[in-house]
Amino acid sequence: MERVGSILLKVLKVMPVVGWVFVIASVPLVLQRKGYVLGALAVTLDMLPVICLVKAGIEIFTGDLIPNKLERAGTPSLEAVA
Repeated sequence: MERVGSILLKVLKVMPVVGWVFVIASVPLVLQRKGYVLGALAVTLDMLPVICLVKAGIEIFTGDLIPNKLERAGTPSLEAVA
């Protein structure tokens, strides 16, 4: 289900006017996840119409082109145990 939401968000970002609203609304989250430099690069690429289309097409099949910043070693990560 998370995969479908991710693909839907990428499709909405590609739409010219509506996509900019989604990109601008997601700026704080992207900057938090990717850091300031890589986050700003990701947002800039999402704001450019043709580049965004190519980027979204690649990301649907391969995942994120710009990686998230690494977790700190001291931060414990919780994993679900089944």
